[in-house]
Amino acid sequence: MSPPHLHEVSRWVVETARRLHRSPMARRVASGALFAWFAYQAWPTVADLLTDWPFHLDTVGIDGRLYYRAAATWLAGGDPWTAFTTSNTWPPSGAFVHFLFTGPPPTVLAFVPFVWIPEDAFVVGWLGLSVAAAIYTIRRLGLPLWWMLFPPLFYGLVVSNPQIVCLALLLSSSTWVQSLAAPMKAYAVIPMIGERQWRALTILAVGIAVSVVLFWPLWQTYAADYSKVQDWLVGFTRGGFSATRDPRLFAITAAAIGALLLIDRRAALWLAVPALWPASQYYYATFAMPLRSPWLAFVLAAAGTPNASLVPLCIIAYAGCRVVDRFVRWWARRGSNPHTVSGTSS
Repeated sequence: MSPPHLHEVSRWVVETARRLHRSPMARRVASGALFAWFAYQAWPTVADLLTDWPFHLDTVGIDGRLYYRAAATWLAGGDPWTAFTTSNTWPPSGAFVHFLFTGPPPTVLAFVPFVWIPEDAFVVGWLGLSVAAAIYTIRRLGLPLWWMLFPPLFYGLVVSNPQIVCLALLLSSSTWVQSLAAPMKAYAVIPMIGERQWRALTILAVGIAVSVVLFWPLWQTYAADYSKVQDWLVGFTRGGFSATRDPRLFAITAAAIGALLLIDRRAALWLAVPALWPASQYYYATFAMPLRSPWLAFVLAAAGTPNASLVPLCIIAYAGCRVVDRFVRWWARRGSNPHTVSGTSS
């Protein structure tokens, strides 16, 4: 039989934490601190844009421009995986850098309908759509509007990466709209499983099968370019923000995601992308937003340097806390039952 005082202590800890969490004053203080932290972390991006204006203007919407060019290159009979954009703002040294397109064939096809629009007009329109998608995401999750400053979201908006639109599509209540998320970003399939979007996944599977039949040469080109494109992506991102750069860290992170999967499949599969996806980028951390965890967002906001491994370490800590919390709650309930002896009822 477990010592009664341990159960009393565990119940007191759980109840105290619950009361503190529900305290209006504590929530206001925490919200103010989180807002200030988001603003502090987002400011360097704003400062870079304002410095030597309009020298840094080419950063705004650069990812949207890249996806547009890939679709336009394919329509013109070229190889979409040779499409690129150029920026003189990354790295900070000011050297010009080429960004290659790395998306799969469905992503190319998803942007084909926009090619009739002039490129600059598309970039402006896509930026506007990304902002609208971010606002929709925040409102859909019931978060304050200042979450627009959440650095992974804010940076994704600046470059207009399809990740922002992808997240909004995943949170839609429409099956057809949800099925469009994976063409934006292939890894969207993982949280779709966590959200049990089975109809959307079926529509997606049918759509991909049809695209393979109708656009087989495009898939052949992708297969031929795949190794080269992935080598460039891994090199450019320096291995990315996930745990894939370090086999030991990957094993620990995968175990943490596995443990979280046992108690909360939805949370585990949202976090699996920023934690484990190869060559992940900073804005992948927006997939943590549906969990609405302030302290998780607090740490992820500072994870702007890939070599710091903050993203997987933060997710390991989150998973560990969730598992411990589940155990403590179970322990407290077990102690509240006077008929419980050694895990069985008399």
